[in-house]
Amino acid sequence: MDLPAAAIRTQVMLPLRFADGFGTTARVYTFDGLADGREHLGPDLAGGGGVCGSGGPPLVRIRSECFIGDVLGSEWCDCGPQLLEAVRRIAQVGGLMLYLRQESRGIGLYARLDAYGLQDAGLDTYDANLALGYSEDSRDYTVAAQMLGDLGWTG
Repeated sequence: MDLPAAAIRTQVMLPLRFADGFGTTARVYTFDGLADGREHLGPDLAGGGGVCGSGGPPLVRIRSECFIGDVLGSEWCDCGPQLLEAVRRIAQVGGLMLYLRQESRGIGLYARLDAYGLQDAGLDTYDANLALGYSEDSRDYTVAAQMLGDLGWTG
């Protein structure tokens, strides 16, 4: 499959700090020309040495945005703890997290909040999304493939 052309837009070193006190530094990449036109991030947790610096394939975690768990720390989902665990593991061995702007399996923040109402009535996340008329998973990973290609790692 031929992917649309995309390119690294910028890169900046940023400190990452978490509520439990864990911290590390990442080289965060932004991209131009991604297939969906959205603003996705590629934090490289290899100490700034580049995701391909070790000669072997990097550890890669594709992470879909979760405002409720990542930012608010809600206990409705385990997204916050999953994010912390992924960052810890990648920081240990080097690698990349692709942070994709696909809130709540691609249904968006408003729909996610609607789903919480259905979860209060006893549905799980999967069934709540279906009851709202969404598919089981609306995410698209084309941009993840583009990002990996732009960073020089295609498998």
